[in-house]
Amino acid sequence: MASLNVYVILGVLAIMAIGGVVMAQDVDPIKANDCENKNKMNFHCVLEVFASIFKTGIVTDECCHELVSLGQICHEALVKRTLQNPLFKNNDTSVILSKTAQIWKKCTLVEDVSPSPSP
Repeated sequence: MASLNVYVILGVLAIMAIGGVVMAQDVDPIKANDCENKNKMNFHCVLEVFASIFKTGIVTDECCHELVSLGQICHEALVKRTLQNPLFKNNDTSVILSKTAQIWKKCTLVEDVSPSPSP
């Protein structure tokens, strides 16, 4: 009977451990960081950033400010989720991630040199 209790306890612990791992993987950084909040970035800037990553184009200073306000976690998570979409399966992931990093770096530099608001 004692050995049965040991197996039951081990089974419960195993289920809890597996459940914990599954729950940890279910955390969506987009939801956790409220990345899809329409107040964080206007639609024009979303399109501008998207086009500069997945096509060609530049991100204006105005949209850089909005992108930096959105945050790097959201920026990267949204790009990675887009790459999971079957419509984008033919894109070279390494090129897209490189462009993503370049745009983020450029926008943080724009943010660093932007003039302070006048009092």
